[in-house]
Amino acid sequence: MKKCVDIYSEDGRLIVKGTGCYEPKKVHDLKELIKESAKRFNNLPAFKFKDKNGNVVVKSYTDFEKDINNLGTSLISIGLKGKRIAIIGENRYEWGVAYYSIINGTGIAVPMDKHLPSVEIENLIERGKVEALFYSPTYHETMINIAKSNSRIKHYICMEDVGENSDPKFLNLPDLIEKGQQLVNNRDMSFIECPIDREVMSILLFTSGTTSLAKGVMLSHANIAANVSSISSAIKVLPRDVHLSLLPLHHTFENTIGLAFMVHSGVCVAFSDGIKHIAQNLQEYGVSILVAVPAILEAMYRKLQSGIEKSGKAKSFSILIKFSEILRSIGIDLRKKLFKSIFNKLGPRLRLVVSGAAPLDPEVVIGFDKLGLTLLQGYGLTETSPVVSVNNDFVNKPGTIGPPLSDIEVALDNPDENGMGEIIVRGKNVMLGYYEDIETTKEVLDTKGWFKTGDLGSIDEDGVIKISGRAKSMIVFANGKKAFPEEYEVLLNDIPYVKDSFVWGYETQDGDIQACAKLVIDLGGLKSDKNSIPSDEELAALFGKAIKDINNLLPKYKIIRYFILTKEDLVKTTTLKIKRPVELEKINSVLTKVGIDMRKASGKFVEKLDSMK
Repeated sequence: MKKCVDIYSEDGRLIVKGTGCYEPKKVHDLKELIKESAKRFNNLPAFKFKDKNGNVVVKSYTDFEKDINNLGTSLISIGLKGKRIAIIGENRYEWGVAYYSIINGTGIAVPMDKHLPSVEIENLIERGKVEALFYSPTYHETMINIAKSNSRIKHYICMEDVGENSDPKFLNLPDLIEKGQQLVNNRDMSFIECPIDREVMSILLFTSGTTSLAKGVMLSHANIAANVSSISSAIKVLPRDVHLSLLPLHHTFENTIGLAFMVHSGVCVAFSDGIKHIAQNLQEYGVSILVAVPAILEAMYRKLQSGIEKSGKAKSFSILIKFSEILRSIGIDLRKKLFKSIFNKLGPRLRLVVSGAAPLDPEVVIGFDKLGLTLLQGYGLTETSPVVSVNNDFVNKPGTIGPPLSDIEVALDNPDENGMGEIIVRGKNVMLGYYEDIETTKEVLDTKGWFKTGDLGSIDEDGVIKISGRAKSMIVFANGKKAFPEEYEVLLNDIPYVKDSFVWGYETQDGDIQACAKLVIDLGGLKSDKNSIPSDEELAALFGKAIKDINNLLPKYKIIRYFILTKEDLVKTTTLKIKRPVELEKINSVLTKVGIDMRKASGKFVEKLDSMK
């Protein structure tokens, strides 16, 4: 196994520093990234997407740089130099053009969650001191309404031409690009030759949550550039690879890996038509790389397994897997040939998948690997630009988040007797701080540059990190032992007909702490397989038995004591992380309202608790 880390001690603390597995492709700042990519890859396809008529449009690296330069020049000409400019909309080519036209010479970008309601958009406009806003046509009516009462925004810029608007504040991106082209033709170099201060805030990202709770993370060119350079030493991608952009671009996971890193590497970015269209998009765009979250990958794997079962070929498939593994043990790899029919359905060119944002079931990593698809789990946070660590071609341990990326240091703060402690990170990728929040910044960033992640984990002898869970959601039992919701949820999500799950520590009247679960039931799957939906009592018995089987694998103090059922999806962020405080509040409010403890509610549908007495 190739050594991708250095391990040493500092201040009595064991530190793991990533050294990389490949020679990193260094980048100084994001303006240089765009310029150099256009020079190296010029007319290669940089982006693919569908127009309104469903026709595939291709934009080259030269097109991308030209559109950025023209738009940036135009933005400066209308007085937006040094201003804060927000972007809201679905993943699309114009999102990327707008983003780089802001940060590469105009001002500060404030990407916004596309699912924000109007009132929260207005709140972030005020908090972020935003003076202009790019938006997709979906938000046109919202912007018209905001403009009626908001005096801060000087320009509302639609990513498409949506027709005449009598309000001079409303502009559109195509017209601005055309205007910028005329200015550049007349030797206006105000944007193109503008120097970049790579150490100051260029991106202001608000973390998920209501605007009153969301933290503003301040990132610089140096932060993102350092992370892109580090990623290039761990993940090997090539020009003519195609990446399917699926996760929201306002989130650093997709923004850094799915956009900046891919452009830096000469990869073509294809914009997905949505989660429901992944299978179709993988085929039609010839996708070879996918960056996704566990919920998507686990659903793909379950669908694959279900398809094999329904085809009646499960036994022959199992024999083929065993045969393939025997061949691999003696250095013969025929996976892509043996399982060609599966890849033809999954995506003939798909070769690499990167997962992040939440724990991934190790079985999915192992299962895809046996078919010949490399699945790498990684870890990061908005505050670290975002990637801290990732498995790679040389080190891929299912159930872990791999070793740190090159030039990133990771250590454990106050590890316990089992070697578990809070994961802390140091490197050039670590944020400048929280926006207008010096006290919270001091709480998580010490004077030596160590950032406290709030995640608990351990590090093995190879420098590979394993996450246990969030410190805030950790369940501490009466005997002092600890458990994490995430480890339960991986097991529960493997139960047939469980679409999703949520686990929490329930405090009883006598002060005892007990693990409880909420299961989201896949009614469609049940109805399809059983021709009808079982009664509530039958469902309670079915899932009760499955939970007992899980409990038999656990120490007695950790067993799941009670569970409730629901048909409603869990409340999640745009990267499909469970909003745990929101879910817990929903459950507690219903239980409190009807005066029921979990012992009486167990096995029931949570929606029906309102009517129970």
